[in-house]
Parts: sequence; structure tokens; C-alpha cells
Amino acid sequence: MTQQMVFWMIDLLIPGGMAAIGMAWRGLVPRRPCPGRGYCTPRSMRGGTAWRFAQRCFSELCVRFGFALILLVSADRAINLATHLMPAARLSYLNTGIAIFLFLSIVPLVELNLIGRFGREESLRRPCAQNG
Repeated sequence: MTQQMVFWMIDLLIPGGMAAIGMAWRGLVPRRPCPGRGYCTPRSMRGGTAWRFAQRCFSELCVRFGFALILLVSADRAINLATHLMPAARLSYLNTGIAIFLFLSIVPLVELNLIGRFGREESLRRPCAQNG
């Protein structure tokens, strides 16, 4: 029982961190493109509008994925606590793999949203000064 609870807390670190990053991201990122701070990709750095959209999109995805993972981890840990279908460590590996996959999938999702909102070539062609 104690081992189950320890692994449960460990499994909640990544999802909790994702949700916390997403919530903090809203106020900590500069309003204008700034290399090294915020969600920095060539597409997001092409102007103020694209920059703000990318920061908002990244923040929202972190919060949504973080809370979804918190629910997933809590559900599978509760089920495993009742049924003992899988060793606690193995379930922790599975939860960590899912969390890392979802965290890494945020970047392509934000880029796809940027393409959908600002177009494939348009956001990469114009320099920052023109986008404002």
C-alpha cells in the first residue's frame, strides 16, 4: 500500500508540473518576441500576433494535458490499488511514458495551430517589424 502511494505521488509530478507551467506561462512570458524566453520557434517569432497566439496556445495545451494526465494517473492508480493487476513500478513507467509523449506532442500541436491561423508560408516570410 505504501509503495503504491509513493509511486502515485511520483506519477503526479509530470502532470502537475505541466499544469503549473501552463498556468504560470500566461503571466511570465514577454508580450513581444524575445529569444530564449517563451515558446520560441521560427514560426512563433515572426511577429507579435503570432507570438501571443503561440504563447496562449502552448499555455492552454499544457493546462489541458496536465489536468487530463492527473485524472488518468489517479484513475489508473486507483484501479490498480483495488485490483493489483500490475506492479506499481511498471505502472509508473507506463504513466511516465504517456506523460512524456503528451508533453512532447505539444510542440507539433502548437505549430499546426500556428499554420492554421497564420498560413504555412506567410508567418515564415514576413520579418518581425512588419507583423508588429
